[in-house]
Amino acid sequence: MILSNMNVKLLSSDFFYSPSFNLKVIERDPEIPYPLHSHDFYELVIIVSGTGEHFTSKNSFSLHPGNIFLITPDLEHGYRNVHDLHLYNILFSNKIFLETYPDIRNMAGFHAMMTLEPHYRKEQLVQYFMQLSPAQMATILPMVELMQREADSVETDDGSKSLAMAKMIELLITLFRMYSQQAVRGNPMIMRMAEAVSFLESNTDRNISVQELIGITNMSVSTLNRHFHSATGFSPIEYHIQLRVEKACRLIRSSQMTMGEISDATGFSDANYFSRQFRKVMGMSPRDYKKRSITWY
Repeated sequence: MILSNMNVKLLSSDFFYSPSFNLKVIERDPEIPYPLHSHDFYELVIIVSGTGEHFTSKNSFSLHPGNIFLITPDLEHGYRNVHDLHLYNILFSNKIFLETYPDIRNMAGFHAMMTLEPHYRKEQLVQYFMQLSPAQMATILPMVELMQREADSVETDDGSKSLAMAKMIELLITLFRMYSQQAVRGNPMIMRMAEAVSFLESNTDRNISVQELIGITNMSVSTLNRHFHSATGFSPIEYHIQLRVEKACRLIRSSQMTMGEISDATGFSDANYFSRQFRKVMGMSPRDYKKRSITWY
């Protein structure tokens, strides 16, 4: 498929078989020059061999075997100056982290690879991609190959889709662990911020003090707030409140808990304070959100 220089946006409906299975593995061997485009899904890129250049409207990066990077929804990007470039594109939805496997978000590597590094690259704060060794590539490529075979299976009752999703989870957890273990070149701040975000994600049932985060990141209050705001757009406490409200939304949609029980489960000991913070984040009261969720589902 040849794209013009027009603003092209690729849609989930063009790639995913059904709304209930948002996973597609595409092997490009070789990858061709590809102009700027965007999409409404996540794309994990694994460079197998060859070289090339990945570019956005703001910057460009050289590609080499072993590079792993994530393209977030709506980011315009493309490829140029390619030479025998062989890669895998793994397309997926973030529902996997929000609903099916929420505990993955407690991993520091998740936040480093999925949230912080893409943001830092977009803002030109880092100039690199995750780099796997040949041995590490030999570990993950069989997962990708099996995932591709199972995801493309035409059978509907042999468990292929479940196996493909299981391999996707295994791949992601393996990559998140690798990311946490390797030295972060160019900006060690990524893992320090990722550890802070991971701690907040793991403690959505209580208040978190800035002093606790200082102990994790070994930063002063001003340095922590500055870097955290640069990475997320919020202060640590504001971000934590958003996480707790997000958890409250999930509980409202999926449980029979009362509002008082949900308030306690998300660390808001005072129901009125819970309602105020919920309205501040969501633009409506918890009860209004519950009424709307009934029509959504």
